[in-house]
Amino acid sequence: MEAEKKPILTNHYYEIAGLQLELRFPSTLNLDNVLSSFVGFRKDRGDGTSVAVVTFKEEEVPSEEEWGALRSDISLVWGDNFRFYEQEGAFVTLIKHNVKDKQWMMKSTKDFRESVLYGKSEDPRMGEFVSWLLMVVFGQVGLQHQLILIHASVIAYKNKQGVAFLGKSGTGKSTHSRLWLQHIPNTELLNDDNPVVRLEEDGKVMIYGTPWSGKTPCYKDKRVELKGFVRLEQAPLNRFTRKKGMEGLIAVLPSCTALRWNKDLFNAMTDTLSQLVDRVNVGHLECLPDADAAKMSHKALFYEKNSDEVVA
Repeated sequence: MEAEKKPILTNHYYEIAGLQLELRFPSTLNLDNVLSSFVGFRKDRGDGTSVAVVTFKEEEVPSEEEWGALRSDISLVWGDNFRFYEQEGAFVTLIKHNVKDKQWMMKSTKDFRESVLYGKSEDPRMGEFVSWLLMVVFGQVGLQHQLILIHASVIAYKNKQGVAFLGKSGTGKSTHSRLWLQHIPNTELLNDDNPVVRLEEDGKVMIYGTPWSGKTPCYKDKRVELKGFVRLEQAPLNRFTRKKGMEGLIAVLPSCTALRWNKDLFNAMTDTLSQLVDRVNVGHLECLPDADAAKMSHKALFYEKNSDEVVA
């Protein structure tokens, strides 16, 4: 019997927030169609410095006894969409799916620099699932480069500075961004769900667009300097309160992507975050979903920098 031929793999390169991601997928797949949100981040060739390499295998997901010890995590970023497992020398990420033959799994080294994806290319949700798993890889490997993937809606003001609106799902992050777009001139949406914040070598804090933007198709390969984080809370009034030191860190921490049981990467994240909040504004905005709320946060960040509290 003739041995089954192994598929020919093609290398694909993407640059996100200055880091190169390398994907190895069968040459028969049109990866631009599979990962349409990644097209704007594609590089024609790699420069030899990929921070993570991800290889796709057209195989059934290994059996449950091979997954390892459950280390599940529920987060603002990923919700309850994943199951995380730990093996000796590896982590396993499983997308939560009730239909076993539709499952997708990823096995990664503990630093997430090498990963293997298991799934079926005929799955109509392949692009969505691969994108999710790549977000896990990038979010973790980025922590080793003073980069944090955050759950936020971000606007760019005057094409120079960004503001990241934080909060639980349903708090009004996207709504507040839209209010800026409608009422604050020279504003554009940079990302509506999962931007990246990076502490650069020169000490500047930059915020980047990514291929992950939730339900809003906003996939911009663009960066601006981060002006501030604003945590939103629905309220019967508009009030902006500045947060400093530990209060600032606590305000931003829940929106950061890190596996809390992976101590090395979690510690890397908190170390970077403590430096970020020392360099940029952090505010808590109690607000109504109205134009005055947007005008207040704009005023507090750009014109009343020394005021600890601004009230409408």
